[in-house]
Amino acid sequence: MQTEIKEGVLVITLEGNLLGEHTNAPVMELINKNLAEGNKKVLFNLEAVKFINSTGLGMLMSALTKVRNAGGELGLSNLPDQMKKLLQMTKLESIFPVFADEAGAITTLNSK
Repeated sequence: MQTEIKEGVLVITLEGNLLGEHTNAPVMELINKNLAEGNKKVLFNLEAVKFINSTGLGMLMSALTKVRNAGGELGLSNLPDQMKKLLQMTKLESIFPVFADEAGAITTLNSK
């Protein structure tokens, strides 16, 4: 996991397999810390994600809920094809703002 603040947006770049235990806690701690500091715009760059299971998807849903409850917005960018199909199958593509690339996502998140 790599993190960076770009133009006021916390960009979290996830890699490999999103299977839960090893990723969930650090990601949620990072989001909680940033929300406490007033950073309410979060972007997950998922370009390097190879596989995601229901636990990883649940983590993304928890992050979305936490950020929105704090008055912020969360988006997903650079989704691999497998991830796009999963969001379509689970009907979650209408819940998550999805962006083709990181730059476009940051511009859109900053306009909200």
